[in-house]
Amino acid sequence: MGLSLLICDTVIEDKHTSKKSLIGLFDRIHAQRLPCLHPAMCAFVSVTGGRGQYPCEIVCRHQDGETVAFDAKGQVELKDPRQVVDLVFRLSGIRFPKDGLYWVTFQMDDVPIMMRPLQVQKRESKKGTEEPPQDRETGS
Repeated sequence: MGLSLLICDTVIEDKHTSKKSLIGLFDRIHAQRLPCLHPAMCAFVSVTGGRGQYPCEIVCRHQDGETVAFDAKGQVELKDPRQVVDLVFRLSGIRFPKDGLYWVTFQMDDVPIMMRPLQVQKRESKKGTEEPPQDRETGS
């Protein structure tokens, strides 16, 4: 069972308590130009209700169903069905080739568990002004 699927700038884990802080949660990216390159982000996933070890994957796909911005694979182990397991996928150099709606999907053992939207929007420049080139895009 999926409990959470969040996108943020970074996840900080306290090494003494194992508590996690999610910094800079976002659901959209404002791009100066397309395609755009987002330097880094994290996907935070919490699951429960299973027992055993499962392959897992997170995929970000444009609504066209063809264009994939990122995907990452991992393993999750649930020792007890009451256990909550948090997963952090640290992603870098993500290329969004076009604007529009992307779906971030988390699956375990090839079964989709959760999904959430991520909107990529081209930022409109102010009339009569030229926007300077920018190396990174912003999540907001």
